[in-house]
Amino acid sequence: MQQFVSLYQADMEGGETRSDLVRVPEFVKSCPEGAFRSIYFSAEQSSALYGPMVIAFAVRKARDLLFEGCDYAGVEIQLEIGGRRLPQLPAASELERLLAAEDCLILINGNQYKPTTEVLGFQQVYDDTVKCIEALKRLGIPQETMAIYATPEEISLEIHAGVLGLEGSDDLDQSYYRLLGAVGDIKDSGGRAIKTSLRTVVVQSCSKDYRVLLPGSNHPALHRPRVSVGASHFAYGIAAFSDFCSKKRTPQESIQETLNWVKFVQTPLPPVPGLADKIRQMPLPPWPGVARKGAKSSSLAKAAGAKAVSGRFQPLKTEIAESIGSLKEPPKTLPSISAGLDKSLGGGWAAGALHIITGPRETGKGSLLLQQALQAQKRVAVLYVSYEHGLREFAARVAALTGVVNLSDMLAQLQSSATSEQARKVYGAALEKFADGIGENLVFSGVDTNRGEFSAADLQQLADMLPGDGERLIIAESVSENALNEDFSGNMRALRDLAGTARTTVIVSVHADLKCGKRPHFIEEEDLNLLARYQRFCDSLLVMLSEKVNLRRFVALLKGQIDAQLVGSLEQRALQLAGGKRLKTDTYSLVRLLHSRNGRRDLLLYLYQPDFVRFFELASTVMSRS
Repeated sequence: MQQFVSLYQADMEGGETRSDLVRVPEFVKSCPEGAFRSIYFSAEQSSALYGPMVIAFAVRKARDLLFEGCDYAGVEIQLEIGGRRLPQLPAASELERLLAAEDCLILINGNQYKPTTEVLGFQQVYDDTVKCIEALKRLGIPQETMAIYATPEEISLEIHAGVLGLEGSDDLDQSYYRLLGAVGDIKDSGGRAIKTSLRTVVVQSCSKDYRVLLPGSNHPALHRPRVSVGASHFAYGIAAFSDFCSKKRTPQESIQETLNWVKFVQTPLPPVPGLADKIRQMPLPPWPGVARKGAKSSSLAKAAGAKAVSGRFQPLKTEIAESIGSLKEPPKTLPSISAGLDKSLGGGWAAGALHIITGPRETGKGSLLLQQALQAQKRVAVLYVSYEHGLREFAARVAALTGVVNLSDMLAQLQSSATSEQARKVYGAALEKFADGIGENLVFSGVDTNRGEFSAADLQQLADMLPGDGERLIIAESVSENALNEDFSGNMRALRDLAGTARTTVIVSVHADLKCGKRPHFIEEEDLNLLARYQRFCDSLLVMLSEKVNLRRFVALLKGQIDAQLVGSLEQRALQLAGGKRLKTDTYSLVRLLHSRNGRRDLLLYLYQPDFVRFFELASTVMSRS
């Protein structure tokens, strides 16, 4: 089948032409400087797309980070003009004007750069390329089916279309972008593409309007051709690799590069079995440029879920026009442990957000989070980090959660010589029942490994180790207020940034010396202090209390007086929800939802059974200002 490619050269009349693949070397020979091609090939009278997949890695200057159309995980960018920092980045048109000013500086994580200063150099390009090649090989793609090309500032991989088994479809760009997201570590951060570990990957590599320099053609600024490199060139390190790319080539050598490329793309190769189906099932990251440059989102970008804020300083009318698709959609949520809490939160825990649960010790924060983790692991990857419990304690609690054993009784029986053997059998059976009921999605890290010392950086590293690239829930249980206070703003920003990465939801429980007031359904002065402390960082703030909590008092709050019939009805409901098992250690917990960006302020009453590590929702009421 005859295939065609669009060719571009600035000095050519019209700047663009369409050519049969076999005639590309003639084009490079006639236009040896700055000859580019379209990413995809086409056939006569067909909208189907063809051609190898291109993954580019390039040196990034400071200004590139502003116009790339994506975010960088853990990177904060500001603009400084005449010594004054702008509180927000302006719209793209205004940004171009400001960058031309002599006194303009770009601040990247507080470090100052001129707009044209190199931020991510060729060493980073080289390292990222090696990591990407290894990721492709892990998918079963042989390295000999990858053509590697380089200039002194860029390395690109061209993966033969035949081995991918995807070409000939109208949505080839989507399939290639799915694969790019997987091997290039491009994630979804609230509907916007975000780079994580491979920061020099060019996210536009799979876009239909991306252009790539033809092999053998000289780069218009570097005056060196794009040349092929092999696996052996990576064996000698960055210095030898860079020297090889920087060498001048004769016209004959350059044309040979083009001829070799044409031969590579036209040689038929069999597909890797099952790879095409695997790629189609990979998540599609948001397309670059969503809500960034002032242009309306493409249908593909909207399908990926546009972010409801551009982050740019621009007219509200423009902001709404860019974000209208996402604003009309309900926010993504992760179900909580009960329907009432879901309703109060506005559908569940807001996905990709930070949630704080605070309160005194022994109020059930850890038990609630354990129940949450076990429920969530059925649908998302879960990292549960405890700063108070080790694996042995955690195992005992999950065994109790099966309902087979009573935690207090079991611990006592295990210590008794008369009953220890039978207790061990029962305990072992409960653990086996629990293990059989969970998948591979739950990862636990306790004081055996983290020494009970909270560190936002360590939490980020553990999160990065979670397998897969789907939605994730990170739970940090029993963080001490003192540890958080060592650098409160810094720690909270780090937790918020973690939540903003790769569709990650973060829930943190914090021990705090709070008292249950006489009117927990009212927002008092102490609550306002908590809101002032946490509200700007988190999407929801919950306070858990158990002191002085009972059904009679809760009913009095609801009705203004004690209603014996309602108290009896709640007691009957508690017994029914607990499966007829009521214990001496049973208590009641109040969850005071002081803040929720998508929900409302509610007071919820739960039956808490510490010996079975279970919560059951009984009733709720709306909170109000005193």
